[in-house]
Amino acid sequence: MLGGLEVRTGRERLEPTRPRQRRVLAALLLSPNSVVALPKLIEAAWDDEPPVTAAKQVRNCVSALRERLGDADQRLIVTDAPGYRIRVGEDRLDSLRFARGVADARRCAEEGALDRAVGTVRSALGLWRGPAIDGLDHTALARHAVRLNEQRLTAIESCADWLLELGEHRQVVDELSDVVHEHPLRERLHAQLMRALDRGGRRADALGVFHRLRLRLAEELGVDPGAAVCRLHEQVLRGSHPGAAGLGAAPAPHEQVAPRPLTTVPPPPPVPRQLPPSIHDFTGRTDHLTALDALLPPDSAQHVGHAVVISALDGSGGVGKTTLAVHWAHRVQHRFPDGTLHTNLRGYGPGRPAHPDEVLDDFLVGLGVPAAAVPAGPGARSGLFRTLLAGRRVLVVLDNANSAEQVRPLLPGTSGCMVVVTSRDSLTGLVVTDAAHRLTLDVLTRPEAVSLVNGIIGHARAGAEAAAVDELVELCARLPLALRIAAGRVAAHHHVRVADIVAELVEGDSRLDALSWGQDPRAAVRKVLDWSYEQLPADQAFLFRRLGLHPGPDLSPPAAAALARLPPRRTRSLLDALADAHLVEPVAKGRYRFHDLLRAYAADLARDHDTATDRLSATDALLTWYNHTAHAADRQLYPTNTRLVAHLAEPDHPHLVADRDQAWAWFTDERANLVAALRHAVDQGLDHQAVHLVDAFGFLILMGGWEERIETAGTGLLAARRAGDRAHEANVLLARGEALGHLHRPEAEADLTRAVALAREADNTHIRIACLNELGQLLRRQGRCAEALHRLHDALVLSRGFDSGRWEAVVEGMIAAVHVDLGDHRRAIGHAERSAKLRRRIGDHDGEACALTVLAEAWQGVDDHATAIDHCRQAIALGRRSLGSQDETLAPPLAVLATSLHHLGHVDEAVDCWREAATIYSDRGLDADAATTRDRIRAARSATVAAR
Repeated sequence: MLGGLEVRTGRERLEPTRPRQRRVLAALLLSPNSVVALPKLIEAAWDDEPPVTAAKQVRNCVSALRERLGDADQRLIVTDAPGYRIRVGEDRLDSLRFARGVADARRCAEEGALDRAVGTVRSALGLWRGPAIDGLDHTALARHAVRLNEQRLTAIESCADWLLELGEHRQVVDELSDVVHEHPLRERLHAQLMRALDRGGRRADALGVFHRLRLRLAEELGVDPGAAVCRLHEQVLRGSHPGAAGLGAAPAPHEQVAPRPLTTVPPPPPVPRQLPPSIHDFTGRTDHLTALDALLPPDSAQHVGHAVVISALDGSGGVGKTTLAVHWAHRVQHRFPDGTLHTNLRGYGPGRPAHPDEVLDDFLVGLGVPAAAVPAGPGARSGLFRTLLAGRRVLVVLDNANSAEQVRPLLPGTSGCMVVVTSRDSLTGLVVTDAAHRLTLDVLTRPEAVSLVNGIIGHARAGAEAAAVDELVELCARLPLALRIAAGRVAAHHHVRVADIVAELVEGDSRLDALSWGQDPRAAVRKVLDWSYEQLPADQAFLFRRLGLHPGPDLSPPAAAALARLPPRRTRSLLDALADAHLVEPVAKGRYRFHDLLRAYAADLARDHDTATDRLSATDALLTWYNHTAHAADRQLYPTNTRLVAHLAEPDHPHLVADRDQAWAWFTDERANLVAALRHAVDQGLDHQAVHLVDAFGFLILMGGWEERIETAGTGLLAARRAGDRAHEANVLLARGEALGHLHRPEAEADLTRAVALAREADNTHIRIACLNELGQLLRRQGRCAEALHRLHDALVLSRGFDSGRWEAVVEGMIAAVHVDLGDHRRAIGHAERSAKLRRRIGDHDGEACALTVLAEAWQGVDDHATAIDHCRQAIALGRRSLGSQDETLAPPLAVLATSLHHLGHVDEAVDCWREAATIYSDRGLDADAATTRDRIRAARSATVAAR
């Protein structure tokens, strides 16, 4: 990543051949070992507005990358909802190795080992081959490239600082001369070069560096150099060699220094260093530490024209804001020679919040003001505080604030100082009116969380229970406080295993009860979350409790509105307020989620505060909304289908699904929620909701979700049997049998045979035809063609004149396919033509593609490859318009076309078609079909080689 994008295996260099594949790979590698959502990959892949098929094309890119990188078992690029995750070790990716090297160098410097710090950071900088991800010009990727390039420059500057402290002035000159030329507006680099030149006796050259910087800033930005560089320039002019703190030169050894007269002036007050201790096992947060480092004010005593720097660090309770702020402050407090002030504002926690006046009292005393001399009025206190900090370099850490109003009286008035504020509130007011830089903390990444647990309990114990550690990390939702409590309980007692804590978290009535330690309220996850919840107004608290009843991983404002029975606009406003309080997290497309511990906490609150009747009523309202919307979307995707569910209850605020694209987008966003809602309906005994909901799950077939189709049909089967509804029981058996058959599993026949019998008993012609057709297709796959025709002819008799003619078209197409298998190609042509004609008449484009494919196979059978190719190309054109199920509408005509092309000697074009078909099958999880298609590619290539 540190240069042009390169992939190497051993000494071999592998490169994705297409620009879009390179962009998708770069986007994955910019967030290594983290899930990159599909919308982010789409944003990275297109320069302009992405096409409707963008999601499909990105999936194809991922499949092509897997093939190119030899990742057939998908262990490198992992499908991980809602996108993909690339798994790469720290030593396998140069950007990770660079970050680790810089962090190691800084630790060496903090320990005083400057020689080692310089060597370590130089090794890290040696990984760079050019600008980050050079050659991938794209707005979405450029933002990340800028971040990486900025980290490189910061590392170069740190190295220069350490070399200056070691007295290696010539090395600084050698290393910075070219860098300054490449970055003519970066003032810190110029200042370091000036200092090195001056210390090396090259005063005129140092002044020349300043002159060139001033001219360039004036020409390009119309500004003068900053106060820090100007002060350094003055020192060079005076001939006082500037040190790290910008002081004048010490007297030469031979000079006589006049003795100072004795005075009675009291010694200056001690420099305040009020930070609490930092923890020894701080883990992760590299990006946040780097972001805070980038906000540090310039290294100079004068900062005319610069504003005070404010960083607002926000996140949910227990996420580690205080730990991060204190750890970082310890790392950098040497940059603030005039002191470090710290206070806990108690915005969330036991007791009342701290008033700014009492904090100012403590700060003024810490700055040397006698307690009796502290002014009485709040305005006077603030004024004196700002007066004392004027012209000084002080770091102020304001922990646990509850509002911008609590913070503002504690802000310095002049530059040179820096303020770090932590809060569970987003502190939007500080961002808007005080130009605060907002940094939000989320839970730890999985590797960070595992590393934290390992550090607490010891690597030997963690290694012996690696699987239990992984489970503990997920049960604690990767929340640092929860992880510290759980791992701390293991570390404190040698007889306690990680598996014991895992069992307690899994088996207990509430996971939160196990995440506490002793009587310390700050070491109890529930109590820490209580402090946030207790700050909420009643309407926000009500919605938060309702969200605990939602079964899925995230939710939209309309779904939340249905759950709370509130208007959608009002619900969105309340969700935004909860997001500001970090009790929910806004995610892509205006949706919201919270981690598992917050979900468990909200559910506990609902049980404690709301009646069982109210909770069941809210769940029923949510399921009614999901059912109504899912069926509306299903009708857009399958306009010609006959449905079992005719009349549905209407929710308070129905959700509009205007067209097929909106339907596809809604099902894509709600896929995991719908599956979870079905399970929840069955668990709650709401069987009528469950059987209605599963009837709208045909979208899973379009999305290639065969395993989910099997699982959800099994869940729906339980509800149908409990409800005693034979038609719905047949319907879910049909769904499960279809999916099982598509995956070539033998259990399919029993499901479909039982479904036929149940449909006959229920006198439901639609389900009966569908079951007979699916059973015929299964028997055909098994080579039992005579039995298949028998079942299909029964279906054809039932389908003639039934409904819109769709089922007659479906069955005709299946009969044609069986005749192709039997070698009766003329008869197959007749059935396939009737199927295609019927499909075209009712506007079923996906079905028409299927019929045309069978027709092409039939023409191949009579050795008319030109006609076969023509039908294949028509089918492919229709298949490319399909929103999904391209394993049925696009891959088959591609494979049939490849056969005819290969027969006519167009080998390369045939291989391209087979390769695209194999990719589609692989993406849909149809490994057997993908393997068969790849076998054809190998056979075609072997034949070509043999012919040569």
